[in-house]
Amino acid sequence: MTPFLTWIFSIVAAIMLFLHGLASFSEEVTRLGGERLREILRKLTRTDVYSAIVGSVCTALVQSSSAVTAMAMGLAHKHTLTDRGAFAVMIGANVGTTLTAWLVAYKIVGLGPVFVTLGGLWSLAGPRPWRPYGKVLFYFGLVFLALDLISQALAPLANSPALADWHELLSSPVLALLFAALLTALVQSSSVVTGLAVLSVQQSLIAPEVAVWLIAGANIGTTSTALLASAALDTLSRKLALLNTSFNILGVLLFATLLQPVIGVILTLDIAADQQVALVHTLFNLTAAIVALIILPHTWPVLSRWLNRGL
Repeated sequence: MTPFLTWIFSIVAAIMLFLHGLASFSEEVTRLGGERLREILRKLTRTDVYSAIVGSVCTALVQSSSAVTAMAMGLAHKHTLTDRGAFAVMIGANVGTTLTAWLVAYKIVGLGPVFVTLGGLWSLAGPRPWRPYGKVLFYFGLVFLALDLISQALAPLANSPALADWHELLSSPVLALLFAALLTALVQSSSVVTGLAVLSVQQSLIAPEVAVWLIAGANIGTTSTALLASAALDTLSRKLALLNTSFNILGVLLFATLLQPVIGVILTLDIAADQQVALVHTLFNLTAAIVALIILPHTWPVLSRWLNRGL
């Protein structure tokens, strides 16, 4: 096998490890705390703000806004959650997913082998009732071990002559946005695209100005998971998925207009470039969530009539 093919397979293998590690981590956490998470959602979604906080915390725990969004739709489908509570949980889920960017920016990925080792030993030799928690730790470490491998595999690109052409192509905000949205829809994880964007900035493969548009695009692409999941549910769930997509699109419009002056200031701060990207990501999702929560009480009567029409 040629060195080029070996390099390609190394990158793809690392991305596959990340995808499967993230999916398994989310599955294990949801399985172990599934009923508890559902009970928390039932009890703490009495107000829009509480619902958003629950969505944010749950997403930070399972590292998947898609999983939390799908869970919220499922609970609304079973009438465990109100439609308004489910939507507020979806709003908060976008905030919780920003943790990934900070973990990568602060190079927590270096602890991946430690968590994999400890989690693997715990799941094999720990007290039997506690072994499932070792799997959670193992998959958590696998996620960041995979990101570390991706970072190492991308390092040679920094000196590639083709990098300038690639960077010029993505320097268009619209193209960067569309590319990230399609990639996120393809891999079904905004965390993958967010992690790759921050890692690429760390390796000087792309500028922070490009990375922030990739992250904005990932926010649109991640709604595809909810749209797919809603196909197997009722009309209310499908409308909630459409509402979630609309919210993310409006968030990107906010990002592209009113937030641009603030983003420009953040990108000139005297901090590491990857931390600039993580800060923009947090500002973007937090601002969109706050704006949505402010206008939700005023728009809900109209939205509620639309959601329940034909049910």
